[in-house]
Amino acid sequence: MSTIRRIAKLHVPCLAGLVLLLTLGAAPAAADSITFSFDPINTFSGTAPTGPLTATFSDVGGDVQLVLTSNLGTGENLAANEAFDFNLNPSIDSILGNLSFALQSNTGFSQAATVLTSRNAYKADGDGYYDISFTYTPGTMAFTNGQSQTYLITTSSGSISASDFNFFSVGGNKGVWLAAVHAQNTPGGGIGSAWVGGTPGTPVPEPASIALFGSGLVALAGMIRRRRNRKQISAS
Repeated sequence: MSTIRRIAKLHVPCLAGLVLLLTLGAAPAAADSITFSFDPINTFSGTAPTGPLTATFSDVGGDVQLVLTSNLGTGENLAANEAFDFNLNPSIDSILGNLSFALQSNTGFSQAATVLTSRNAYKADGDGYYDISFTYTPGTMAFTNGQSQTYLITTSSGSISASDFNFFSVGGNKGVWLAAVHAQNTPGGGIGSAWVGGTPGTPVPEPASIALFGSGLVALAGMIRRRRNRKQISAS
């Protein structure tokens, strides 16, 4: 019996490690959600707005969902002719012309953007060049406080991921940014305007992957608890 116990003692840690490896291996390729924050402190040209905006890219089965949200101050909005600028992974820039942006839902702003795509074609004043630009009908008060839009980004050239939009602009003389917005009527309904950069995107693991990893930890804890109980029984 003592020999069996010694073998079990050696194998329990190995089995625990195997459980964790199988748990992680069973998880699908990590899906990411990357959020760019356009905080007023990132203003690189003009008069800063009083509120921020965000743009969140999330993986959706080979496509990407993009949620644009405005928390600009009262009276502020984005410029219709160049509201949001983004970049694409330069290693796949050949698919720029094959990208489609379909408006899925909105809060308070229903006009679908005309999205322009071309390599390093759209310049944010004082910064650099971008590959993707969201534009709206001239004169539109785009993305006032509380407005949001959700787009589904697809390509006819295979699949894309949120991380493909996590790249810096080129040619900037006031730093480089992953994205940029052009705010109007700053500050707070004033007569100014501003270009605001997006802070570096931080990938967030897909909730399902986190849950699987948590399940592995639970399994490990259970094995350790059973081993401890067996020791207590043997000692008694």
